[in-house]
Amino acid sequence: MKRPAQRDVLAATATFLFAGAVGAAGGVIAFGFQSLVEFAQRVFLGSGASAGSSESGASILQVARTLAWWQCLALPAAGGLLAALVIRWLAPKSEPFGIPGIMEAVSVRRRRIKSRPIVVRALASVAVISTGGSVGREGPIVQLGAALASKFARFARFDPRRHSLLLGCGVAAGMAAAYNAPLAGAFFVMEVILASFAIEIFAPLVVSSVFSAIVMRALRGGDAAVYAMPEGIEMTGLASIVLALVLGIPGGVVAVGFQRLLQVATHRLARIRVPLEAKLALGGLAVGAIGMRWPEVFGNGYSATSEILAGRLAITSVAALLFLKPLATTISVGSGAPGGVFTPALLTGAALGALFASSVGALFPSIQQAPAAFVVVGMAALIAGVTHAPIMSMVLLVELTHDLGLVLPLTLATVASALTARFLARDSIFTESLRARGVPIDMGIEELTLRRIRVRDLVRSGLASLRVNTPLDAVLERFRETRLDVIYVTDGDGSFCGSIDLHDVKDLLNREQLGAVVIAADVLEMPPVVSPEMSLAEVLEIFGDPEREEVPVVEKRGDKRVLVGRLTRRDVIAALNLEVLKHQTRRTRLFVSGTREPNWVELPNSYQIAELEVPQHLRRGTLKASGLADEKGITVLSLVERLPGGDSRKTAADPEAELGRVSALVVMGRPADIDALRTRTEPKEKV
Repeated sequence: MKRPAQRDVLAATATFLFAGAVGAAGGVIAFGFQSLVEFAQRVFLGSGASAGSSESGASILQVARTLAWWQCLALPAAGGLLAALVIRWLAPKSEPFGIPGIMEAVSVRRRRIKSRPIVVRALASVAVISTGGSVGREGPIVQLGAALASKFARFARFDPRRHSLLLGCGVAAGMAAAYNAPLAGAFFVMEVILASFAIEIFAPLVVSSVFSAIVMRALRGGDAAVYAMPEGIEMTGLASIVLALVLGIPGGVVAVGFQRLLQVATHRLARIRVPLEAKLALGGLAVGAIGMRWPEVFGNGYSATSEILAGRLAITSVAALLFLKPLATTISVGSGAPGGVFTPALLTGAALGALFASSVGALFPSIQQAPAAFVVVGMAALIAGVTHAPIMSMVLLVELTHDLGLVLPLTLATVASALTARFLARDSIFTESLRARGVPIDMGIEELTLRRIRVRDLVRSGLASLRVNTPLDAVLERFRETRLDVIYVTDGDGSFCGSIDLHDVKDLLNREQLGAVVIAADVLEMPPVVSPEMSLAEVLEIFGDPEREEVPVVEKRGDKRVLVGRLTRRDVIAALNLEVLKHQTRRTRLFVSGTREPNWVELPNSYQIAELEVPQHLRRGTLKASGLADEKGITVLSLVERLPGGDSRKTAADPEAELGRVSALVVMGRPADIDALRTRTEPKEKV
């Protein structure tokens, strides 16, 4: 049997190996997706549409400027209609997933991401992106990376924590491949998805991002900057740094406006009861109507951003894009078009930066500064505002432009933008919908673990309790019999009254004359109490008192507060040791059939506890009929039912229990027996 240190090394090694594999596979998927977009673009726009273009959006603007008015209307409308038909034919019941869906999977430790809807919507996004829809390609690439990572994690049989980390590796790989930005991909996951900068998280993410970028560069060739910067761009001097900081404030304001517009339009368009085909076609038609006058709104915005950086776009068009690009993106996304919003947000930020540079030049002609520098700062500020992730935004723009000279102004602008956006809006563009659904999003991966564990999962039964009118001599005798330090007191109807601590009554042990006069009510105190639904994070503060070894667990039933158990410091430490530090112990909590309350027991040597998913076809009968409880070397401890909001409820492993609502089994056995059962029971997913 391997020692704990050896197991930790092997687990870390496996995580790194799978992170690298996810990154490499993510790079291949990103290359395949981009190649498919370019092929579709040539089909829709002509055989030479993508020639010489490193970015699928680069040629859309060139073609759009040559289209007749009716073609501007018809092209994105046809793309929307085709996307709707793909979704209708291949995944009619699928819902948009996106980065919020990945964040939810990480938050509630949902171990399965369905890949079929993601693949279908990625195919549908090809039609939208290649015909000028105002969405980015990074969204589908990131989702494909997450779906791939989920499959890798299930294949490796990772626990929920490492499964979530590998999901993050898939996202980082997708971002790195989409923007040739490996560091930004890793920081995006740490700031937005996992909300943690721990080294054990950072290292696998970087491995995945770097492998993805390496594969992508090998397949596409070269390592050129995504956005080419004009020569001689500098941003030095106190005045320039202060102006960059100032630009971050309107950047946060515009970012919140972009987010609000997207939110309102999405909600209102969702209430329109028309077929998906009509909604997506009408959305494309609306984008085409805007593009008739301002063709720069077509596509993800890469080409228009490049023209702003080069100073080739008229300032009037730049001013129009500041409002029209968010509007076109809102129409596309709100109508149901699959795709990302990162690159459209970059164009909006570029327009803001160019307008800011023009205003500074008019108001302070003595300040000589290249407008392209403010354009880049504006791009970073917009991304920081919509994501609330300043570090990622700064790193992203450095990697997109390969310009390290802008690190200082980018840092100040992104921080100012993120703070402004947080002041105006509590949530980012990704977390708004999650909070509305009650998904926990304001905490890191460790705190999420603490908030997942409820007092009901740790409560001990078998209390030593007495009635409130029990004579003192009977109380003292109970202490002698039980050797406990605390005895709880209830009244005649079972309501909790308080507790008696041995240290408070030990001076009375030899004063027999008080035994018949003093009762439990005279010596009890009211300690802090916890409820079964409280999280471990909420009760940790109570145990901050070094003298407190346990607290009563009280449940409200009507007008009464009923004592249901106790929570000990030892149980809390054991839970922290297992769930946060990931040190497996042999103590576990068993639900015994026929009893209402569980108990803590010691596991036999070489045994472990595992949670196994129940296949759908076995959920039509009882536990006994499924045969899962009769596996050699396996003991079923409890049945797990998933509840809304990410919680779960465990019930006793009664052989006659119906499996209709059961999603998983908690079993005990030797690792080899558990692995054999998992291989036979894990559901097979069709893509």
